[in-house]
Amino acid sequence: MEESILLEILKEMQKKYQCMAEIERITREVGEFLSRNDQTSVQMLLGMRQDEMDKADVIDRNIKCLISVMSTEEALKVEKWIRGQDNCETDGQISEKVNEKGKSIKQILKRTIEIDKYISTRLAGTHSFYK
Repeated sequence: MEESILLEILKEMQKKYQCMAEIERITREVGEFLSRNDQTSVQMLLGMRQDEMDKADVIDRNIKCLISVMSTEEALKVEKWIRGQDNCETDGQISEKVNEKGKSIKQILKRTIEIDKYISTRLAGTHSFYK
């Protein structure tokens, strides 16, 4: 497997991790401002969160572009590493780091969804997206 491509994927994943951490932070702040009933700040934060989500989408497209030059077999392996799947076989140090970063992104996404679920359920009740 081409290590230079894998290294570029790892760099993109680090950028995505930073975006996801920012999305989690902003989501927490949304909850705080909602509890204070500060709608102006909530709207501003939701806009900021959307900007970070858009950045994460661009990063995902960049990663898919990098994967597209690989063989089908290599691409399938890399996609498993990116998703942070447990018990998947890695090919070396860089692939191990890609898998670890995938697991970190998966964890931060899980925490963010839990926060968002709480906020949504609290605001919308039975009309929540999560119900």
